[in-house]
Amino acid sequence: MQGDRLEERLERLEKLLREALQRLERLEEALAAASPDTVMLASRLAIALAMPAIEALEAARRVVALARGVDDPIARDVLEILSGCEPLTVSEITRRLRRLRGSASRTTVRQKLRLLEEKGLIANLGTKARPLYTLQACIEENQ
Repeated sequence: MQGDRLEERLERLEKLLREALQRLERLEEALAAASPDTVMLASRLAIALAMPAIEALEAARRVVALARGVDDPIARDVLEILSGCEPLTVSEITRRLRRLRGSASRTTVRQKLRLLEEKGLIANLGTKARPLYTLQACIEENQ
């Protein structure tokens, strides 16, 4: 009886270790294929926004592709925050921007969101009164 339990636990542990190794291999492959800028940005996103590494790498790819035409550093940071494809309120974007930059005002965030929306880089999935912003690229990926 005791030996059966131990064997079951060992099998579960082996399965978990195999899954962890597979995830690490996928991450290594993704990192090897990414540019140094993408890897640096992914590291920043993973640390500042508590994003899993593989998700941060995908998010960084989105930002690198979109941010080429965006010279404003705050607007670029807003793109980084939205790169996880999670629809966010102005308040949540402001909170996350504070984590990235140390400070941020709602007024500035709203201005940057308006600018990015005019450029077609982000979209409002909510209403005018209660906006929820996400990257346009995220919407296109899911269609």
